Amino acid sequence: MQLSNRQIQLVTTLLTQEAAITTKQLATELTVSIRTVKNDLKVIQEWLATFGDFYRSKPRIGIWLAVSPGDRQRLKAQIFTTGDQQHVCTPTERVEQIILLLAVSDGFITTQQIENKVGISKNTVIADLDKVETQLQRFQLQLERKNYYGYRIRGSELNVRSALEALFNRMFSVIQAPALTVANPIADVRNVRFTAVPEVKTVLNKVLDELELCQYQTYGDFNFDDVMTMVTRMTVCAVRLSMNHPINSYQPLSASPADQATLPYQLFLRVVQHYEFTLLKDEYDYLLRGVNPRLDDQNIAHLTHLIIEAVSRETGQPFFNDSQLQVNLFSHLLTKLSNKYKFTNEFNPFVSDLKRRNQSLFTAVEKALKTAVSANPAVINESFVAFVTLHFLVSLESKHVTRNARIIYVCSTGLGVTSLIKKEIERNITNVEIAGFASITNVGEKVKQLRPDLIVSIFPITDSTIPVIQVNPLPSPADIKQIKAAVADRLDVSPEQLTQVPLQHHHDDNVEEITHTLLLNGSVIYYDLKTYLGERISATYREAFMIHVMMAVHRIYFHHSYDAQRVSLAEANEAAADVRAIKQIFHRNQLTINAAEISAILQYTRMNEMTDKDDDHDERTLDDRRRADDASQSETPAGDRSGTDLHV
Repeated sequence: MQLSNRQIQLVTTLLTQEAAITTKQLATELTVSIRTVKNDLKVIQEWLATFGDFYRSKPRIGIWLAVSPGDRQRLKAQIFTTGDQQHVCTPTERVEQIILLLAVSDGFITTQQIENKVGISKNTVIADLDKVETQLQRFQLQLERKNYYGYRIRGSELNVRSALEALFNRMFSVIQAPALTVANPIADVRNVRFTAVPEVKTVLNKVLDELELCQYQTYGDFNFDDVMTMVTRMTVCAVRLSMNHPINSYQPLSASPADQATLPYQLFLRVVQHYEFTLLKDEYDYLLRGVNPRLDDQNIAHLTHLIIEAVSRETGQPFFNDSQLQVNLFSHLLTKLSNKYKFTNEFNPFVSDLKRRNQSLFTAVEKALKTAVSANPAVINESFVAFVTLHFLVSLESKHVTRNARIIYVCSTGLGVTSLIKKEIERNITNVEIAGFASITNVGEKVKQLRPDLIVSIFPITDSTIPVIQVNPLPSPADIKQIKAAVADRLDVSPEQLTQVPLQHHHDDNVEEITHTLLLNGSVIYYDLKTYLGERISATYREAFMIHVMMAVHRIYFHHSYDAQRVSLAEANEAAADVRAIKQIFHRNQLTINAAEISAILQYTRMNEMTDKDDDHDERTLDDRRRADDASQSETPAGDRSGTDLHV
């Protein structure tokens, strides 16, 4: 029994799954119906039964294989063992075989010949030829139909080779699945089926023979994807040259000694010499570049910009504001499009998953790449599109907030402690700006004037088309959390992505603005520290403590903090909880405080302890003196007391 390519993919999936998988999941992965998957599973179950009792299924759980590691390897080895003669092509495979048959035929080929070669009926041939025509149109090729003659492909040589290369890539993708990658993966490539065109398989096997004679494993510059692209292009090259269809001209190849030492040149030389072709420059360039356009670094930088702009426009997402995406995408395109070698046949296991979960993004990226780089599917294939889509997906899921949410704060008069409220909101929530303040009487006018994203109000407002968050007059932690959630929703991100950004301190700012900032920061930090430390700050030193905090804020703002070496490790360890709390208070206000400054603040709590000890010492000293006086009086003789009194 021989499995179809789709059934091989199903077996491969089952062999790589550690847990059960449902028919719905399999159908989604293969882009077929559940009924088709169930029919294929019946064939697979029968095929597996010839090797052992491995197949397991359970309603509402799924399907899995009960196999040991040894059984997995044995089943992988058995997948391709049966000959092509017993194989029945799937609809996709039939279209592929017909395209191959047309590509290796130098003239017209009749319907009857296609029937005989592929093993299908006349009606099926006619139906499949419509699909062939659609497939060829993607490569700017035409299916010429001529009465009494049959069918043939019309178009440029490069486009014909593009169609063949893309077709080979898809056929080899099954082999490139990780489950089938073994110590010598080339051995599996020999099992790819060419039912209608066995002559192509003969050429392929010869190319593989020469590749192994080149000892390709010793060339560390090329991975398996690169090697597979070489094999694909060299096979296409040999097939087309045997039909006397070179690319452009007959200019002979002149390679440098450095080039002659590379794997592509060695493979090219061996295959060409075997078939007694001429060493042609254009053919060697095709092996290295395929049909990729020639681009330099400057063009790729421009392409990167065009692609990001196009995807942003198509999806409505501001990708053009993500500088990291621009860097990553430029680096990826630079590697793939500007190097000497253009090997685009990358196996990408994410293709089906990306298309299923992010179809709109995948389509937008594919459209942008085909417009900016190349419309040729051999260049912009699904694997290439998927790798580029991953860059956009990373940007989308770690979305950078590119604008601020504008807020109007509504209080009783529109004035009040507006600066303090502004500072309290902006120090706790990033990506937000107070657009203005309003009273309950003029809020409508302010909304029209300032066009905010949100209204934060201490009064209930029910007639606004803009989201309203009702809070306390001075926003509490719960209010801040509520505002933060509303800002995140308005900016279409999660609240966790609103990360606080430290203030940039510029020494050339306006003096009034700096003073205003320092006073507000100092006041808020002093209040928070006084609340946290409580009675640990003696009433005697509270005014001094306030001045110290204000000066500490000033020192930190202008980067003149105390020397960090002044604090000892013992002091830091002694008050670890205090250190954490003080750091958090300063961090909430976009300031970073060092250990020496924290130690200086905590000295005020120790002053309280020292004051208490001094008071106790003074009280004990006074009591001791009184007791000493009493004792001296009791020991003085009665006759001398008057003298003593006189002396006193």
